[in-house]
Amino acid sequence: MERLEVRNLTIGFGNAPVVREVSFDVVAGSTTALVGESGSGKSLTALALMGLLPAGARTQAGRATIQPEGQVWLDGSGGMHAPVGRGISMVFQDPMSSLNPSMRVGWQVAEPMVVHQGLSREEAHERALALLAEVELPDPAAAFQKYPHALSGGQRQRVMIALALAASPQVLIADEPTTALDVTVQRSVLDLLQRLQVQRGLALLFITHDMAVVRDIATEVVVLQGGQVVESGPVSEVLLRPRHPYTQLLVAASLAGAGSGRQPVPHEGAPWIEVRGLVKRFPMAGQGRWPWQPRRAFTALQGIDWSVWRGERIGLVGESGSGKSTLGRALIGLLPVDGGTVHIGGKLLDARDDAGMQSVRALAQLVFQDPFSALNPRIRVGEALAEVLRNRGVPASEAREEARKRLVEVGLRAEDADRFPRSFSGGQRQRIVIARALAVDPQLLVLDESVAALDTATQQAVLALIDRIAAARGLTLVLISHDLGLVSRFCDRLVVLQAGQIAEDGPTAQVVGSPRSEYTRKLWASRPGGRALV
Repeated sequence: MERLEVRNLTIGFGNAPVVREVSFDVVAGSTTALVGESGSGKSLTALALMGLLPAGARTQAGRATIQPEGQVWLDGSGGMHAPVGRGISMVFQDPMSSLNPSMRVGWQVAEPMVVHQGLSREEAHERALALLAEVELPDPAAAFQKYPHALSGGQRQRVMIALALAASPQVLIADEPTTALDVTVQRSVLDLLQRLQVQRGLALLFITHDMAVVRDIATEVVVLQGGQVVESGPVSEVLLRPRHPYTQLLVAASLAGAGSGRQPVPHEGAPWIEVRGLVKRFPMAGQGRWPWQPRRAFTALQGIDWSVWRGERIGLVGESGSGKSTLGRALIGLLPVDGGTVHIGGKLLDARDDAGMQSVRALAQLVFQDPFSALNPRIRVGEALAEVLRNRGVPASEAREEARKRLVEVGLRAEDADRFPRSFSGGQRQRIVIARALAVDPQLLVLDESVAALDTATQQAVLALIDRIAAARGLTLVLISHDLGLVSRFCDRLVVLQAGQIAEDGPTAQVVGSPRSEYTRKLWASRPGGRALV
């Protein structure tokens, strides 16, 4: 049986190795998962196999061979020996940054066949259409002519898979291909990869930080920590009986059961936040040709009625496009609405009332998904926090020292105030954004997919931080996520949104234990980690 053998692979920057003596096999018809936190070396290993190491990095030792032919794919002493564009292909994490935004997706799939296989444009066009159909894109002929921005996230990822298959590879590397997708789309992409693997006899190398995904898709698992293999073996053995403490931590973080362990806040007296008949519409592209023709609009929220009591931890969940982020922003006045009302503490949210909105923003803060884009890369993080404090009336002479204390509160060091955002990891940047949100001493914190891009262990660390601070300050939390499993472990109440309407609302134990909505049951069944281990 054909397989890719990687032996003693060592990768370094300069003379300093960051991946050390990594060995594993990827066998045709099966899946090997490379698992670890951010910085563990899993993506760097994949990039070395593709010959795509970043500037300054090089393979220092080891080799990769295709067996049983014995073809040398990668040699630490001599670099790449493989034919470019053949043999191994890769599906990257973010298809939007991997696809050419100015080129129709069909021709992006066809191009490797023209360049590497010598096909004519007509032949490549037909093959590309067949590949788009194989990856189950709806209406492949129409999809062929579209640009990446016109496709959904899941559709773009299917185009990336088609592009990777264009050169008929023996080995397919998938680097976190479903991290940013909601659970139902994630499930469909994982199922697609498994079907393609069986149909084509592919050897699949799947890179992830999530042991729940490993449980669903892999047959073998290799756990990396600090650039070294700490444990490897069959998935059933490693997940059921992990030997290394780091593997035990990953398994516990990814496969924990539902339920936060917190008792729901009693709904006594008047709710603190009241949402009544909330409607939000967004204008759609493709307006009528003439000015008097009616404008088309997408209704993101369809008459939402919702109440929040002080001290609750609410998980707001649903697929992409369900309206959860729109509701979160409308809840704190960051988004004007087209109908309905929001009251906080008995006060009406009115975008026309500047003074009133200032008081609301002191009560409620939003933590965004991407902390790097939320921070000014040219301003030191201490100054970013001090600016918020000065705007609250803290004297400039005290603001800088207070900013250092806020960084310590979120688990960073006081001296980190002098560093720029680029010098922090993703988890550290998220802590900085949380510190900035807390600098106004809010009573409500809305977290919009704030841990979605983090590895599982870092997710747990950030959520544990929020849990401690919320308990100490008596905060009300709204956690927006597409991951029903994640919020069920953190929140005492779940609100499930579907197509701009509330499909289900209740205590966590009830929603995940005996859901009333068919949509909720679908979300729960789609989450990773549902496959039984044998």
